[in-house]
Amino acid sequence: MHNDGNVVPLHKGTADQANPSPLARLPVILIQVRDKAAQQLRHGLQALFDNADDTLFEMADRALNNVEQNTFFEAMRDLRLKRKSIERGFLEQFFAACAGLTHYDLAQVSLPVAGAFDPSTQVRDDDLERAVAVDAMVARVLSREGLALGQLTARLNALLGKRLDERHNPMGPALLCEYFLQAGRNLGVEIKVKLILLKLFEKYVLSESDQLYGDANQLLIATGVLPQLKAAPGRRSTVEAEPHPAPAATAQGACDEQVEEVFRALQELLFHVRGSVAPTLEASAQAQPISTRDLLRLLSHLQHYVPEPGAQEDFDLRNQLEQLLTRGSVKSGKARGVAVADEDVINLMAMLFEFILADRNLPESLKALMGRLQIPMLKVAVLDKSFFSRGNHPARRLLNEIAAAALGWGECDDHQRDTLYLRIEQVVQRLLNDFDDDPAIFTELLAEFIAFTDAERRRSLLLERRTCEADSTPLDTSVADLSAGDPGLLQVAKLRPGCWVEFQEDEDNRLRCKLISVLEPQGQYLFVNRTGMKVLKRSRAALALELRDGTARQLDDRLLFERALESVLGNLSRLNRGK
Repeated sequence: MHNDGNVVPLHKGTADQANPSPLARLPVILIQVRDKAAQQLRHGLQALFDNADDTLFEMADRALNNVEQNTFFEAMRDLRLKRKSIERGFLEQFFAACAGLTHYDLAQVSLPVAGAFDPSTQVRDDDLERAVAVDAMVARVLSREGLALGQLTARLNALLGKRLDERHNPMGPALLCEYFLQAGRNLGVEIKVKLILLKLFEKYVLSESDQLYGDANQLLIATGVLPQLKAAPGRRSTVEAEPHPAPAATAQGACDEQVEEVFRALQELLFHVRGSVAPTLEASAQAQPISTRDLLRLLSHLQHYVPEPGAQEDFDLRNQLEQLLTRGSVKSGKARGVAVADEDVINLMAMLFEFILADRNLPESLKALMGRLQIPMLKVAVLDKSFFSRGNHPARRLLNEIAAAALGWGECDDHQRDTLYLRIEQVVQRLLNDFDDDPAIFTELLAEFIAFTDAERRRSLLLERRTCEADSTPLDTSVADLSAGDPGLLQVAKLRPGCWVEFQEDEDNRLRCKLISVLEPQGQYLFVNRTGMKVLKRSRAALALELRDGTARQLDDRLLFERALESVLGNLSRLNRGK
């Protein structure tokens, strides 16, 4: 361990002098963005260290024995000695990353991404715990501030004339965590202290990312860099920019126009299915469209009557909605229908859920739960047409996160006591009970669900690591390798650690498991279940045979909503070409 007790004050010129040539070519506005961000990051780090002493002292006070207490006291001493060195190292890396933007090349970039983990690699448990903790921290920032960070990356792309990968944005959460880990690499503390410091980093630095990205975006907007992008909601900013009412109105209008343009394109495809999915009255009746607000009110009424999973009662949304419209028509004495735009949304959502409920990648016992999300998702889409054009829309992300978590969920007799099943059921029930017309509930549920899956993932990765270390049993490789061009072997060659495979154990039972390691040169494939426990080990030849005859198949882990939308749009395009 290096001795960092002797430190020098950090000056802005220190980082500037480290790479004078690239920095000299940075645009002036980018230098302003960098310096503003550095000031905010410095304040966050100072708050972290100001509070670290108190936090570690409290931990020492609650220690169970003298050894544990001394661990925290030694950590306090080490942190005091190296505080300035860590602050300096963090900011030097930040300045260097900003300087590197001038020669950034996406095709050749190999910057480290904090939290990335491959269970097949040999790493210590300490490194694994730290990597999983960082991964969860990054996910939480992206959940809250993904839109603002994406806009900042887009503006840097426009300013520099380069394609910047969002993961390598110098202000992105992954690299901010990497700067902190690298700056503190010489701390002589145990993993429990490192995890405490990471929590403090999240609390005092990453928690201010809304202001960090907000101020950076405002500085770039003020100089005309992509002003048409819509500002992220709820953003705090300390930048005192001159008011530009006309450009702001233009930006809002441009964003709205983009959403409307996407929806108009969808409507053109949906033209030929009008009247076949959404409720309609007699063609001769001059039906008066109900307002979107009234449609939402009817849907809110219906969502409280969605049957429980496994109930024998069929629930046809089209019929139920049509009955309510008929009652309204009789009561008012006027024929009532659904407006064209709302009908198109109902049609599109119905087709999306037809795909979802037929998707072989989702376990059957979870499809019934996800099917109950149709009305809440429909209401969101009626309220906000950007649901179809924004990949990071909270409701859309929640659906994708649930599907991703369910990918490794295996069928079991007592599935209703499974923690994942119960958590998904809780999300669904909360939406059915509480979602009226405020989409903010999706953001809240998304954050809670990601926190749950992060905790599950952390536990499973630890067990996966131990499974890899413990398993050394040789396989029976008597099945000879079918030729190099064999279809099964070609499928095996595409498998990578982390992918999910479903095995047909018998006529009624299927086993879903994740590939975590490929042992060479034996060609042995090690599989675990969702919790990280070993369930299968196959030779390359045996696995190729199963893939070829269909008793094993790789699951599609692409985002569910994106796959559904791609399929539906493809079907609509073919339908329109046939008209």
